Amino acid sequence: MPGIVALHLSASHVKINLMTLAYIRNPLFVTACSVVFAFILLLASGCGALRRAEIRNAARVFSGFPGSNVFVRDDDPELIRDALPFVLKTYEALLASDPKNRDLCLATAEGFVKYANAFVGAEAEKLEELDFQRAQYLRRRATKLSLRGRNYAVAGLKIDYPDFEKRLREDLQRILHALSEKDVPLLFWAAAGWAGAISTDVNNMSLIAELPMVEAMMRRALELDEDYEGGAIHEFFITYGGSRSEAMGGSAKRALEHFDHVVSLTRGEKASPYVSLASSVAVRKQDYKMFRKLLHKALAIDPDAVPEWRLANILAQEKAQWLLDHSAELFLDYEETEP
Repeated sequence: MPGIVALHLSASHVKINLMTLAYIRNPLFVTACSVVFAFILLLASGCGALRRAEIRNAARVFSGFPGSNVFVRDDDPELIRDALPFVLKTYEALLASDPKNRDLCLATAEGFVKYANAFVGAEAEKLEELDFQRAQYLRRRATKLSLRGRNYAVAGLKIDYPDFEKRLREDLQRILHALSEKDVPLLFWAAAGWAGAISTDVNNMSLIAELPMVEAMMRRALELDEDYEGGAIHEFFITYGGSRSEAMGGSAKRALEHFDHVVSLTRGEKASPYVSLASSVAVRKQDYKMFRKLLHKALAIDPDAVPEWRLANILAQEKAQWLLDHSAELFLDYEETEP
């Protein structure tokens, strides 16, 4: 669920803030925001111990507890896109008062990385040919937001491993080996944010040079918990291995193995693995038949079948349809292969 700029609609010279529409359209969102506001007010009064306790309660509203369902179960991506900036800034405000809160570090990291990828980066991709300058601006923004998410995840890891960031650059394998399964969520989102920034700033040689660190972090996360978040780590390796040539270390075979694992784990009810394989392996191999088959499978999935994946499936299906609509730009012999 990925940066949200406040948008406005003009009607009779009156600007209606879309956040207001979010409140009207989703009473669960109102409830969640009311709870958060209450916790924010408590930050200004009371003893330090009480404030920290209330902040931790606020963190639980969204970080892996029932309150997070307000977002992941929603069927309106635009509503979530317009609501997320408020939530992300609330996380940052809470973290300013309790920087050693791992739950909040994780929720903030995950929120920024998802927002950057699912909304800002996705919009940039769609605007590439229509409005190049706007697309470039959004790519820069997506990069910054992804790195912000990475930094919050790293901050969470530094709570238990104070020298984590330094050792990541100086003694990579040893510090990664020191991590345990409980560290997988923070490790994954740190690496995902890093990878997201690289993908939206492909001309930044300094960032690209850090890709081996990202790969090492993801491989360690895979060793510790290969089924994390419905196979999210395997999905990373579908794209990472499938979009690169053999000479560059890629492997369509390994990408397919990761794909098969995710599909088995999710019982074929998650659309994103099909989209990832189509946009990486199928495009690189210029196999339009495979590309079309995978995307139609993604589109055939019922988003309501698994409520926890509803929003993710809707977003993946939107991308699947966009890819199908732009097939001619992705396949050199598209006209010959089109049925």
